Formats: sequence, structure tokens, C-alpha cells
Amino acid sequence: MAKTLPDGIYAPLPVFFNESDELDFEAYARHAKFVTAPRIFPVVSASIGEAAHLDSQERIKLIQTLRLALDDIGLYKTPIVAGVGAHSTRQTTQLAHDAAAAGADFVLVVPPGYYAGVLKTNPTAIRKFFIDVAAASPVPVIIYNFPAVSAGIDLSSDDVVEIAKAAPNICGIMLSCGNVGKLARITALVDDSSFKTLAGFIDFLLPSVAVGSAGAISPLPNIAPNFSSKLWQVAQSLGSGVDFQEAKELQGKASLGETALLKEGLPGLKGLLNQQFGYPAAPRLPLMVVSNDAVTKMSANKHLQDVMAQEKILETMNER
Repeated sequence: MAKTLPDGIYAPLPVFFNESDELDFEAYARHAKFVTAPRIFPVVSASIGEAAHLDSQERIKLIQTLRLALDDIGLYKTPIVAGVGAHSTRQTTQLAHDAAAAGADFVLVVPPGYYAGVLKTNPTAIRKFFIDVAAASPVPVIIYNFPAVSAGIDLSSDDVVEIAKAAPNICGIMLSCGNVGKLARITALVDDSSFKTLAGFIDFLLPSVAVGSAGAISPLPNIAPNFSSKLWQVAQSLGSGVDFQEAKELQGKASLGETALLKEGLPGLKGLLNQQFGYPAAPRLPLMVVSNDAVTKMSANKHLQDVMAQEKILETMNER
């Protein structure tokens, strides 16, 4: 029986590079503490974390740095999810072993997209990929169904259910395909005590919770962790019309804010974090630094400002 994936909000943490294009581990640790302090779960080496730009030793060092940062603020039991997706079963398995040895509690696996044209015509191969990785991984595996970063491979609910039933070491799925109907079908057919289904964006957290979602993964906690945590809390207590109205209002702000945050992609997020916290803004080439004008426009976005205003209020309340 695989370790149970905890319910809640997961944040893919971005990485930061110094002027020599080396990882800035100090900035990474500082940001990790900011994001996780309000009980947000960290994800290292995912798409926001530029996994495709990292070598195996950098991935290991990031996990180790993250574990030390969490322990430093007393979050000894906060689990680490590490992205280990690669283009072959062999490489994915090796990255899973590396991640576990470095301190990861779960690994996140995206479908291998390099030969997507072939794999899309052979669902058995995709299913076997996840079953084989899960059998070889020393820690539980989370499927990451994210067609935008896997050349359009989009697992069906039938695929997911078959994989979940065949591979007990698979403990859940994050659905960044944005399909609430698929999420509902999966939760209706799998044991939600051992297999958790999470929304792939905070954008549709509330409707996902209504059909059995155990949480969401989102870049929004990188700028508003207290706000994101609050949305999760209110989504758990919808017993009255007043509770539902509050959840609906916060969900609307989160949906609009996350969409605004993603308009400039990863470079935009890093530009905003540079403006707010002074972290290095440059991604690794071939990605380019976003323009100052684009960052200024993002900062002035009404929906992001609404989220940040709520974040400030909650941060002040939590400090009392």
C-alpha cells in the first residue's frame, strides 16, 4: 500500500539562477519557506521549476536544499513532491531513485512526450510506462496529466483507472488537462483513501472539490500562499449559504488571479517575483527574461492586485 498523498494545495516552486547561470540555492530556500509556511505543499523540479533545464545533480541538490529549508521552519513532516518525468522508462526510474535518496516523499511523473505521435496511437504503451515506473520507484508515484508539456498526450479516465488498479504504488493524479468531468469519473471509480485526484490548477478547485478532488496544484501560492491556503480551508466547509458565498468569491479571485499570472508564462512569474522579492529573474536559455513593461503590466492587473490585497490582509492576521 502506497503512502497516502495529503489533501491540500501544492505549489510548483520556481528555481533561480545567478549571473553565471548557476542555481541560486539561497534564494530557492528563502522562497520555499515563504510559500510553505501557510501549509502549502512544495513541488520541486516540475514545469514551473524548469525541470527540463536541470541536470540530475541539480535536481538532487534542490531536493536536499528544500528539505533543509522546511526543517529550518519546523515543517519536519511536510512532504516533498519531486518531478521526475523523462522520455524513457529507464531514465524516469533512475530520477525517481535519485529523488527518493535525496529526500523526496513522492515523485511526480508526466507522460513522456518525445515520441507522442507513436504513443498517442498506443494507449497500452502509456499505461505500461506508468505501471513500470511505479513498480520500480522506491516512493509513491503521482501521475501528472499535463498535455501542454507532454506534446498533447492526454490520459483518459479509463487510462487512469486502469493504471491505478494495476499499480498500487501510484497514489494519485494531478489533472492539468482542466477536465472536471474526467476528475469526477476517476474519483467515482477509484478508492479515494489510497488514490487522490487533484485539480491541475487552482482555477477550478471549488468545482473539483464538489466531485471529490483532494486539492490542487497551482503557481498562485508563489505570490499568495496565505490566500491559496484560505481558499482551500473554506472549500472544506460549505455547510451554509454564507460559507458557500465566501468560497465562491475567493474562487473567483483565485481563478482570475491565476489566469493573469500565467499570461506571461514562467518568465512572467519570475519577473514578478524579482520585482516583489529581488530574486533573479532570468530563466535558462532558450527562455528569455520578460520585459520590464510586461512585469509592470502584470503588477497593475486588477485581478492580481485583488489577490495580493487579500494576501496582505491574511498575512497580517496570521502575524497577530
